[in-house]
Amino acid sequence: MPSASTGHSLCSRRALTPWGFLAPALAVLVLFSIAPTLAVIYYSFTSYTAFAGPDWVGLENYHRLIAGSRFWFCLQNSFLYLLVTPIIMALSLTAAVVVHSTARGGKLLRLLLFLPVVTPAIVASMSFRVLFNETDGVINTALSLLGLPQVRWLTQYPWTLISAMIVTAWKGFGYYMMVFLAGLIAVPRELEEAATIDGAGRYRTFWHVVLPSLRPMLALVATISSIGALKVFDELYITVQGAPITHQTAVPLIYRTLSQDGEYGTAAAQGVLLFVIILAFTLIQLRVQRVRDA
Repeated sequence: MPSASTGHSLCSRRALTPWGFLAPALAVLVLFSIAPTLAVIYYSFTSYTAFAGPDWVGLENYHRLIAGSRFWFCLQNSFLYLLVTPIIMALSLTAAVVVHSTARGGKLLRLLLFLPVVTPAIVASMSFRVLFNETDGVINTALSLLGLPQVRWLTQYPWTLISAMIVTAWKGFGYYMMVFLAGLIAVPRELEEAATIDGAGRYRTFWHVVLPSLRPMLALVATISSIGALKVFDELYITVQGAPITHQTAVPLIYRTLSQDGEYGTAAAQGVLLFVIILAFTLIQLRVQRVRDA
């Protein structure tokens, strides 16, 4: 008959077994996520450059950011960049409806529309940079042939933002198309058939039956694409490379502060402040969506 100590040891071993399976994943999470995050928060309160520091300065970095104008101007550009979210949602939902209603060639069309998603962001940005070339680019050449004025896509504000937004929309709409396509497939056919029997046309059926069923997908896409727009980097860094930093958003500013200015503490403060702003924006967005769904 097993003793009490043996039973206690067996229970302790069973309690520790799940933690043994979780330990590798937890170690990776702590090493590559939690520890760097805590380090960035600490450095944001220090004067840290490539040649000195880190020396504790408290809230001095945050005071300089709040009092200055460059960070707020770039943050304003980040929120202007959010205009890409409704564009992506409209494109991806339209593409999903077309693919879902296409009887023949639907799989091929889905593959073609999804190709931009698997295209590396650097390749896509460099390709569009060639298209947006202000002297001999395809787009400006076409505008000239039509008798329209040429656009300074890569050097003039706000065209610098618009050109990067076009790359973001082209690159991302295929991914969200698949999200909406999954939602369209999940819509019960009975609801659409009942609406058709009641005399609702295709437009009214979509507006009053299909679209309300896609509300969770709409909320998901709006949240994810908004976060992606606020922290966009690759498209701006490659497409409008060389443009003034005031033509770009907050993340390229953080990169420039870190890599070119060598002010690690200031860059860390910018990153923490941007994280807090994105977190607050996301929570407000989720709250508004929850109220609408109630």
